Amino acid sequence: MRIMDAFLARQPIFDRGLKIYGYELLYRQSRDNFFSGIDDDQATAELIYNTFLVMGLQDLTDGSNAFINFSKKLIDSDIPFLLPKENIVVEILERDQVTPATVEACKKMKAMGYKLALDDFVADQNNLPLIEMADIIKIEFPAVSKNEQSSLMKRCGKNVKFLAEKIETREEFRQAAAMGYDLFQGYFFSKPAIIQSKEVVTLNVNLFSVLEELNSAEPSYGVMANIIKSDLGLSYKLLKLANSVYMGSKNKIQSIPHALSFIGIKEMHQWIALMLLKDMQNVENAELIKQSLIRGKFMELLASELYPQSESSGFFFTGIFSAIDVLLNSPMEQVLKGLPLSIQVKQALLGAENEQRQLLNFVTAWEKGHWEKAADRYTMSRKFMELYFEALKWTQKLNY
Repeated sequence: MRIMDAFLARQPIFDRGLKIYGYELLYRQSRDNFFSGIDDDQATAELIYNTFLVMGLQDLTDGSNAFINFSKKLIDSDIPFLLPKENIVVEILERDQVTPATVEACKKMKAMGYKLALDDFVADQNNLPLIEMADIIKIEFPAVSKNEQSSLMKRCGKNVKFLAEKIETREEFRQAAAMGYDLFQGYFFSKPAIIQSKEVVTLNVNLFSVLEELNSAEPSYGVMANIIKSDLGLSYKLLKLANSVYMGSKNKIQSIPHALSFIGIKEMHQWIALMLLKDMQNVENAELIKQSLIRGKFMELLASELYPQSESSGFFFTGIFSAIDVLLNSPMEQVLKGLPLSIQVKQALLGAENEQRQLLNFVTAWEKGHWEKAADRYTMSRKFMELYFEALKWTQKLNY
């Protein structure tokens, strides 16, 4: 099996409280296929195969809803009934004509407890028979007139959840919420509009002090222990971390110095960085924080394979802090003045073409599906995808 077939993308879908409602899973195969058209039936079949047999649904969606596109032809087949009704939303593509067979297939799925979503819905005579069976109606918010949207929402009442697609600005999000939309999807949730408006100096001073000591030539457990012991919250987090992640239920660690020596310098670097990110987190930027964590861990794992002679922690920091300027709503150069990071990491974050920056450019291009920008030297192998899912699982365990 070609590992390129295991490529897929996911886009988060939020509820009115800006909590994750689910992810739309999107077919991806190769650089060419990403940008060119592909048969809808083939795309759905390969997406289902990769989701359930290669990658694992739980790892992709964190247990939330998975929105999967189906052509009307595949709706008429038995393929939807292979999937777990508790975890998926069958998303019906708008491109094909609705036939009596389509309507009957949707009735059967509804009777069996499946959730149905109508994608890019337009209220014409062709699609009207599906409204009564829909659980979710997705509307391309900027493209459809507000009068048409309001009319359809009034017609359907409270029986249907409406999802606003292609929300790209804060104002569009507010408009859609005011109109009564239940769910939201679009670039707004990962672009600079979602920020933590906070200055670096307001972050946990003790975390910075520990990070500075970790970056010294000879880090002292004693110095770090004294800093941590002066902070009740930080002491609690460290002991909980040492006991839950490293020790489990036996041989509980009781002291800060013991915890530090057991965790180790490299791991302390990473956990302190995670705590710094957590301090910046709010409801709106939670998904960007999560993406940064996945990126950092993925880069660390890739670096271990690609640059075995280099220190992988620098790649980890480059990844997790790659969006810190967005999170703090400040220029990257200004933010980095207050962060005790290595020169290589700072240079990478400012755009210098070193190893960390090259890998960051590749990973961000890969995340967006811009295959033509991903350097050929990073071969898309089975190992590559294994490392990506290891990064996903690691982030899920953090409960961020």
